[in-house]
Amino acid sequence: MMRSLPHKLSLTMTLGFALWLVLLWVMPGQEDHKVEKKQQIREAQPITQPVEDSPIVQAAIVLPPPPKVEITKVEAPKPVVKASKRVEPEKTTKKIVEKQPVKPTPQPVVQAKPKPAPKPVEKQTEPKPIKPAPPIETVQEVSVAQATGGRALLRVLEHGKGPQIEIAWPQEAKARDLLFARFQQCFGMESVVMDGAGNLYRTAEGRGTRWEINMDRYSGFLRQAAGQIPQAERRIEQAILRHHRGLNDPSLVRIFPRRVDASLLGGLQSVAGPNYMQANHIRARYELQNNRVVVRDIRLNGAVMDGMIALAPYKRC
Repeated sequence: MMRSLPHKLSLTMTLGFALWLVLLWVMPGQEDHKVEKKQQIREAQPITQPVEDSPIVQAAIVLPPPPKVEITKVEAPKPVVKASKRVEPEKTTKKIVEKQPVKPTPQPVVQAKPKPAPKPVEKQTEPKPIKPAPPIETVQEVSVAQATGGRALLRVLEHGKGPQIEIAWPQEAKARDLLFARFQQCFGMESVVMDGAGNLYRTAEGRGTRWEINMDRYSGFLRQAAGQIPQAERRIEQAILRHHRGLNDPSLVRIFPRRVDASLLGGLQSVAGPNYMQANHIRARYELQNNRVVVRDIRLNGAVMDGMIALAPYKRC
């Protein structure tokens, strides 16, 4: 260990001395080179600072001079004004009111109501004749006196005198059926078959035996059934024809009690007035109203007569 230390010191000194010699050899050339560089720098730079000679020259790395730079005036860049959106003035609570000439406030104009246009003068024309309303028909109940007078009129008819009387039945089938039932139950009507010789036949008598009618009870004013016949009456007719076979020229007829026909003829005379006996024909029609049999639309030789009559029933039903 003691030997190595002096050895190292001597080696260090030797190396330091050699280094010093190298530096002495290198420094003069570098100084000349440095002087040239300094002259170039002095030419490029009008103002230089004196270089103080340091007593101790240290080794340093000197960079080559920078290239000549042409100094050109560089204009400062103009501030770039960015296109900004149109800045509208901020809305404030106070509004800028332009002064304008004050206009007088118009007062409301009260519009006058237009005068009504004059009505066109209507041409006066002759009033059209107003048709009188048909008279309201009143149902006339046949009195006892009228029924008594009707008995005399019935005897006239039985002798083939007086007007020809035709009374129509309803056109509706249901109304015909109701009327037929009413006549059978309340007015004692009989539906029989009459042959060509005028003999009357019913099912109550024996086969081929005619009905001997009681003229004190029944009327000789026979009504021949024509047109649409009620179904119940049609069955009665067929039953008679089966019971009395071989009748010559049979026809269906209706027979009423004398009291019923006397009430009918007395009522017709009350409506027709004194012209009843001079009339050629009297036409009317039956109608069922509230369970009453009414004769209405009475025509005397075609002339319409006011009023209608209600037949008195033969018995209570």
